[in-house]
Amino acid sequence: MSTDALKLTRQLLAIETTNPPGREDAAIDLLEAILRHAGFSLERHRFDDGRSNLVARISGRQPGPALAFTGHLDTVPLGDTAWTRNPLGELGQDGRIYGRGSSDMKGGVAAFVTAAVQAAREGDIATDLVLVLTAGEERGCEGVAAMRRDGVRLPEIGAWVVAEPTANRLSLGHKGALFLKLEFAGRTAHSAMPQLGDNAVYRAAHAVLDIRDLDLPHEEHKVLGRANRNVGLIQGGHAVNAVPDRAELTMDIRSVPGMRHDALIDAIRAITGDRTTISVLYDLPPVWTDEADTFVARCRAALWVHGQDDLAPIGMPFFTDAAILAEMAPAPVVIMGPGEPAQAHRTDEWCSVAEIERSAAIYRTLISS
Repeated sequence: MSTDALKLTRQLLAIETTNPPGREDAAIDLLEAILRHAGFSLERHRFDDGRSNLVARISGRQPGPALAFTGHLDTVPLGDTAWTRNPLGELGQDGRIYGRGSSDMKGGVAAFVTAAVQAAREGDIATDLVLVLTAGEERGCEGVAAMRRDGVRLPEIGAWVVAEPTANRLSLGHKGALFLKLEFAGRTAHSAMPQLGDNAVYRAAHAVLDIRDLDLPHEEHKVLGRANRNVGLIQGGHAVNAVPDRAELTMDIRSVPGMRHDALIDAIRAITGDRTTISVLYDLPPVWTDEADTFVARCRAALWVHGQDDLAPIGMPFFTDAAILAEMAPAPVVIMGPGEPAQAHRTDEWCSVAEIERSAAIYRTLISS
C-alpha cells in the first residue's frame, strides 16, 4: 500500500465529512488501514454514530516523550454560494487542489500521515511518534472533548504539531474561544398596553450595547493582539402584538493568554443582571508557546531547510484541537500546515499542491531529527 501527499489529499477530499453531521468514519477507515499497514499501533475512539477519533503510535530510535501531530477530518458546510469547482476534489491546472477541506485541513492531515508512513517504512523515526486524527473540530472540538470525557489516555508528549492552515509559516498559538448563550426573562402583555409587561427584547438590546462597550481588561498580546467579542445571534418574542417575555443572544469572546474565562463570565453577568441566565456553549483556552522553546528552534531549522525564509512567529485567530489536547498531554504547541488561512471555509476552497508536498518534507525532517 503506497501513498503520497497529493494522492492522499485527493482521497480524503473525495470523502464527504461535512459537519454537521460529520460522518468522519469513512476517512478514519482509510487512514487506519494506511497506518496499520505501516506498523502503527492504533486506538479507535467512537463517540457517536459514524464518528471516531484515531490515535496511532509507533516507537522511535530513542526513548522519551513522543512527537505528536494532530489534525481533524470534518469540514464546514459548502454554504449557499454555488461552487465552480468540485467540492469533493478537483486538481486544477494552476498548481492548486480544490475542494472543501483542501486547506482546512485535509491537505495538512495528508502531509503528516504521508511523512509518518515514509519514516516508518524507512526506520527513520527519532523519538516515539503519535498521530491524533480527530472528528468534530469545527463545532467546538467535540471529538477531542469526547476523548477527554471518556478517559482516553495519551502517552507523554514532548511537542505538538497542529497541521492547521498557516501557509507553512510558524505559528506559536491561537486565541481562546468562549461562546456564551444569554437568556433574558420578561413578562408578556398585550402590545397595546406595554406598561403591563416587561419587554425581554429591550433587556437583550441593552445587553448587546453593554457587551459592545465592555472593557476586556488585559494587556495586548505581542503577537495575538487584543481580545475581542462579538454578539452573533439574537432572537426573542412570540408575536408582533405581544410584549415578549423571552429573548436570547449568543456571543463569542476570543481571549488571549493570561485571561481567565470564569472572570469574563462574571463580567458579563455583572452587566446583565440576576435575571439573565448564562450558559457556556464552548470554553476553549488560548494556546501559546514561548518563542525560546527548543522545539520552536527545531521547527525553524526544518522550515529553513525546506525553503521557508520568513521565520517570524505568527498567531492564529481561530481555535484548534490543541486547546484540549495540550491540557490532556501538556507540551509545547506549534501550528504549521500547508493550507491558506484565508481559504478556510471559503467557496471554491483550494490549497497549493507544492505547499502540501513541502509540508510533508518539513514534517519528515522533524520526525527523523
